[in-house]
Amino acid sequence: MSNFYDEWLNLEAKGVEERKKARKVIHAKDLQWIRTRQDYKAALLVSEETGFKTLGGVTMLAEIPVAWKTGKHLHGEEAMYIIKGKGFSIIDEQRFDWEEGSCLAIPFGAVHQHFNTGDTPIEYFSALAPHLEFFCMVSRFQQFEDCGETPVQPNLPESVSDFNSEGRRIVLHRKDAKFLQRGDPDGRPQDAFMKSHPDQMRKGQHGKLIKMMGVESFRSEEAEITDIFFDGPRSIGQKHAHMEALLYILDGEGYSIVDEEKIPWSKGSALDIQGPQTVHQHVVTSDIQSQMLRTHFGIRKYMQPIAKKTFPYLYFEEGRPL
Repeated sequence: MSNFYDEWLNLEAKGVEERKKARKVIHAKDLQWIRTRQDYKAALLVSEETGFKTLGGVTMLAEIPVAWKTGKHLHGEEAMYIIKGKGFSIIDEQRFDWEEGSCLAIPFGAVHQHFNTGDTPIEYFSALAPHLEFFCMVSRFQQFEDCGETPVQPNLPESVSDFNSEGRRIVLHRKDAKFLQRGDPDGRPQDAFMKSHPDQMRKGQHGKLIKMMGVESFRSEEAEITDIFFDGPRSIGQKHAHMEALLYILDGEGYSIVDEEKIPWSKGSALDIQGPQTVHQHVVTSDIQSQMLRTHFGIRKYMQPIAKKTFPYLYFEEGRPL
């Protein structure tokens, strides 16, 4: 019989080695697009299936053709960002309209389906946590209808509110989101996550941002698309370290230095900043500013306040022009 305590003593080293071997970035050209019952076209970004070592979260891309709908299903919490296109979602029998730049929060267990009402294909980014839910023994995916063409749109009026019948915000449109610059109050809730490192969380690592999820009126506990980060052309960002964060490049080109490893990225790339205390810094090499969509999962909000003494949020140097 193996000595369980000796195994426990080795868990940290085992985790470090697994993270070292894991994938750090995936590029648009490397995506494997497939047809699923839910989506006409979908591809995993950061996930265990594509070789990453995460805290149980997954990010992915999907496409809805013109005059098509997704499948109808339920599962755990999901956060979505509309990269291109226009349409609406039916979530627990309530309609929510959205367009390019909108962010959606799908509640845990809500029955939902998405419809393309525009004249171009819809491309959306999604964050969900099936592996974390499986670990916590609350995993449930249930399919009610497969994706397909929409000969007739559902007979539901356009949405009059971005909130569901329980008062929870489901959609935040980009025009309604907070646009912040370094030094501005960030508008985040003062929960345990924020209070865990108040000085560090106030500094901010990016020149400006659009605040999506994580504010009082729009937040989730399991999966959140928190911000769009903007960094200027040919600039070097602040060097820092924290718990896990997942990034998707909406625009720009450059590289990140993650634990002294140089990782190139461009529009359509997805990165996993693993944590804890993974020292990293973003460098923009393009003549246009970079835009990074940032995701984190609720397990980080739970662990960061608990582990702050052992794994503090760290800053090393300020950003500057390249």
